[in-house]
Amino acid sequence: MDPTLIDTFKEVRMRRFTILGLGLALAFAAVLPGEAQNRNLTWTAGQVGGGWYTQAGGFVELIKSKDPSFNIKVVPGAGIQNMTKLQQAETEIAWGLPPFIVAAYQGQDPYKDKHPDMRLVMNGLGFVHSQWAVPADYPYKSIREIFESKKAITIGTTPPGGSDEWVMRKIFDFYKTSYNDVRSRGGKVILVSYTDLANQYRDRNMDIFFSNLAVPGASIQEASLGRKMKILPMDEDLIKYLEGFGLARGVVSKGSYKDVVNNDQDIPTVVMANTIVANAKVPADVVHDFTRALVSNVDAVRKVHPAFKDFDPKDAVRLANVPLHPGAERAYREAGLLK
Repeated sequence: MDPTLIDTFKEVRMRRFTILGLGLALAFAAVLPGEAQNRNLTWTAGQVGGGWYTQAGGFVELIKSKDPSFNIKVVPGAGIQNMTKLQQAETEIAWGLPPFIVAAYQGQDPYKDKHPDMRLVMNGLGFVHSQWAVPADYPYKSIREIFESKKAITIGTTPPGGSDEWVMRKIFDFYKTSYNDVRSRGGKVILVSYTDLANQYRDRNMDIFFSNLAVPGASIQEASLGRKMKILPMDEDLIKYLEGFGLARGVVSKGSYKDVVNNDQDIPTVVMANTIVANAKVPADVVHDFTRALVSNVDAVRKVHPAFKDFDPKDAVRLANVPLHPGAERAYREAGLLK
């Protein structure tokens, strides 16, 4: 046979095999669930060095160990701005706090517009605690004394956009003062990352370290290692005022911090529950499998961070005024947590 014809037959046969292989691949992909092709998620957490960032990383490892199809990227965020990133589909999953989740969904302060794509995935994952930390030898015994003294103070928290700065501003409002008042008396208001706050405190460039963190907070622990501290209690009238903004009363439990000198007592403060939310457009099967990996492994969830040690799945579905994501709802029904 003519060698040219032989080459032609070979080429035709190879093309047929290529087309057949491509057809089989497309057919196989067509029968896969659509969600199985959409397991790449972004989880917007908190600042690097904060509890949320670490906790999200721990959950990602847990979920992936139960379902390797997930590829979840954790990125920095902040309590207030996370809700808007979720609404704008810049992230599929986010950490949130109930006062801001509800406010975002309803379009209330600090949000200008409603966030209708907000959906609850899981609530009740421990709490963030407002912590007013000062040096162990600080001359004032209460937050009220600090502001009534009208002396120069150096105070720091994280930048605007997160729950820390928002709560601190509410405290300033309660005591009828402002950042400008602090600066006018020769003081400083420092708005930087948790890591920088810990450094500023240790280096004695800052005396008051205000944070809204799960206990024990890594940056509080780090700061107290280099400079002994105490955490000031909140007065009852301040707690009642903050309850009006959706915060709840709580305590920094005794024994939470090794290098906090008043670690032998419960310290009154306010708290907000750690909550996972998702964009409504994330496929139901994806959120279902994400949620199932957590509610089916409660003991593992409790080991991710000390803040989760008392996690009860029954609390996961509770958040007034914000609907459950359909995928999460199905997972809870299967687990017997919803009727």
